[in-house]
Amino acid sequence: AEMDDGTYLSPSDAAKGQRLLARGPTPRYTFRQLAGEFLASKRKQMGSQTAGDYRSRLLPLLAFAELPDSKRRWPLAASIDSDFALEAKAFLFAHRTTANGRPGATTRPLSTRQIVNVLQALRTMLGWAASPANGRLPAGWVNPVGRGTVGTVPSKDPHRSDPLPVGDRIRLVRAMNVWQMCALLPSVLLPMRPDEAIGLLVEDADFGRGELLFGTNWPDVNFTKKKVAFRLPFPEELKPVLRACVGGRTEGPLLRNRRIFSAGPDLFPTTSEDLKARFAAKLLSAKPGAVQTAHDRKRLFRRMLGELGGVSGDVLNREFKKLLAAAGLAAGATLYTLRSSVTTTMSTGAKLAHLELTYLTSHSTGDILNRYTSLDIHGEMIKYFDFIAPLLDAVAVRCRELGITAG
Repeated sequence: AEMDDGTYLSPSDAAKGQRLLARGPTPRYTFRQLAGEFLASKRKQMGSQTAGDYRSRLLPLLAFAELPDSKRRWPLAASIDSDFALEAKAFLFAHRTTANGRPGATTRPLSTRQIVNVLQALRTMLGWAASPANGRLPAGWVNPVGRGTVGTVPSKDPHRSDPLPVGDRIRLVRAMNVWQMCALLPSVLLPMRPDEAIGLLVEDADFGRGELLFGTNWPDVNFTKKKVAFRLPFPEELKPVLRACVGGRTEGPLLRNRRIFSAGPDLFPTTSEDLKARFAAKLLSAKPGAVQTAHDRKRLFRRMLGELGGVSGDVLNREFKKLLAAAGLAAGATLYTLRSSVTTTMSTGAKLAHLELTYLTSHSTGDILNRYTSLDIHGEMIKYFDFIAPLLDAVAVRCRELGITAG
C-alpha cells in the first residue's frame, strides 16, 4: 500500500532520517533494547561522550531490570510503572560500584548525587521513548518517574569554608617545580575549568592585552562547556610562566606534558594553517561514524593536541594530587576544587561585581543588564589581584628560584 501511494521508504533510507515520525505498531522493547535505542539516538545528537555518560548511568538500572523477579514483573519497557521506579530507587541505594570501573577495585555505594543522576537518566530515556515523534512506547503511556521519585541533589552549605584558601595556595606554589609551574599555576590563580585549561593554544595567550582567550580561536572545535567565548585577564606575575609555556613556539597546545616540555619548537606546528591541515587530515582518517556531532569534533581536536604534546586532564589531576602531598596539604582536593576556591576568593574576598564574575567564570547569563552595560573585566580582576597579593609575591619569588624569567 505504501508503494502504491508513494510513501514507502526502504529501511536504509528510513535509517538516514528521511522518515521523521515513527509509523506502524509500537515495538515491544525490553529495557535493554530500549536503552540501546536511546543511547544510539543520543550518540547521533550529542556525541559519544554524552552517550557514554548516559550509558554509565543506565547500567545500574539495567542490572535491576534484568533481575529474575524484575523480568517477571516488568518484562517489557511498556510495563514499567511507579512500582518499578520506586523499587529501582531502593536497589540503587544498596548498589555498589567502583570508582574507576575496574572489577577488582574496592566497591562503594552510589552517592546520593549519583542516584539522582541515574534516576534523571531513566526519566529522560522514558520521556524520549514516549514522545510521539519517536514512538518507542504505546500512545498514552505515562512516564511514572516523577520529580518526587528522582529527588533532588543535596544543596551545598552557603557558609562552607574555602577548601584551598590563599595561604594553602601559597604553600602549593612554594612546592612547585618548573613543569608544575607551567601546567598548574594558571589554575591556581585563575578560575578555569580543567577542560578549558587543556584546550588552550599558544595563540590563546595574548601578552599584549594580558589575557587568555577561551572559545575565540577555533570556536567550532575548541568551544567551552557553555559554548561561550570569554577573555580572562592574567596578572603580570604569571606572564613569565606563560612565556615558558609557549617556549618559543608559534602554534600548538599551550600546556605541554612533562615528557616533551623541554622539546624544541621544531617538533610542533609552526603556523595556524599547519595545525588546520593536521586536523583536516585527522578528520579524513577518522573511522566512519566516529564524528557525528560538534562534540565529536572537539574530542578529535583535543586528541590531536595530545598527540602534539598537550597535557591531559587526568595527568593534571594526578600531578595536582602529588603537589598536595608535597605541600603537606590534606588529600581529596581536585582541580575543580581549585576552581571553586579561586571563584570563592573572587566573590567573597575581592567582592567582584556579579556580572563580571559570571563572565570571568565562563557562565552564560540572561541578565537584562548585559544589553545595556559593558563589562570592566580588567578593573574587576585588578581588585582580585590586589586581594591575592601575597600569593602573587610567592609566585614571583618561586619564579626567581626556578630561573623562570620574563625573557
